[in-house]
Amino acid sequence: MANYNEKELKAHIKSGEFYPIYLICGDEDYLKKTYTDMIASKNVEPAFENFNLQKFDGKGLDLADVFEQASIMPMMSDKRCLIVEDYKLEGANDRDISNITAYAESCPDTSIVIFVQKNPEFSLTKAKKAADIISKHGAVCILNKRTGNDLIKPLISSANKQGCILSTQMANYLVSQVGDDFNVLINELHKVCGYAAGEITKAHIDAVAVKTDDVKIYYLTKALMQKDFDKAYKVLHTLLKQKVSPEYILGTIISSYVDMYRAKVSLFCGERAEVLANDFGYRNTSFRLTNGARDASKMDLPTLRKCLEVLSEADMKLKKSSDDEVIVLEKLMVKLFLVSNGERV
Repeated sequence: MANYNEKELKAHIKSGEFYPIYLICGDEDYLKKTYTDMIASKNVEPAFENFNLQKFDGKGLDLADVFEQASIMPMMSDKRCLIVEDYKLEGANDRDISNITAYAESCPDTSIVIFVQKNPEFSLTKAKKAADIISKHGAVCILNKRTGNDLIKPLISSANKQGCILSTQMANYLVSQVGDDFNVLINELHKVCGYAAGEITKAHIDAVAVKTDDVKIYYLTKALMQKDFDKAYKVLHTLLKQKVSPEYILGTIISSYVDMYRAKVSLFCGERAEVLANDFGYRNTSFRLTNGARDASKMDLPTLRKCLEVLSEADMKLKKSSDDEVIVLEKLMVKLFLVSNGERV
């Protein structure tokens, strides 16, 4: 039936006429989540979400179970919504294709199945069999990063709602510093608005917005904290390919772990992490301690201390010209991963 971009999907949702099956993919996480939630909220009453809204992790999932659940009648509502995250449609076998086809051709009008591909490397070409069936009976929605006015206007509007004035020039400057990931942009804009409390200037953005490379390094650290080594390794090599200095990468990682350690110590002593802001010169960047407290929530102090020891060793090695910088960083990643898993290094 349809292949939609963001504008077309927005119009489709506004029409109130929904398909029984969707595939949502693309490289903009914020938009994928926003429109998936929008479809669900338009069809499932909030009071009955526990009964009529189901989410499935695609890893190891049997699609037959999803479509069996889709046959259940909704409770106190017209429809049920079933969201399947990151099912490997590129590797869909004959049984998967048969199940998708059977549902799409004879689905009850009381259910909606949404396949959401969070992985930006998802390939529609490799998932062609499944995508063609979904497109024929529903919609394939490709949500890529916004550009130009589609990126700038929502930022200006968001700033306005927060009581701030963001000019087109400053919105473009924010994008140039932070990058075009809309989720990151909104988060950084929120911090800038809290700091500026009025018309936003270049000085405000420079003072608190995290720069593009810093954001990527933050995601690298976060991936390690979440024990996702593959993702962390991929981010590291993306940074290196983009000629980001190994010293800068390591320094930013160390800074993140120091923030986490300070926040953890503060909480251990019964204090909010932000009380350390003045003691350690965070000034207008106390949000780093808030983020540190959140990121370190699943790690204990001994583990964080060991991570800092490993980081210190890597820092010393990186300063020795005889050591290969890439190898030092790769070994560091392995050690941090092992330490976070409670193993000795």
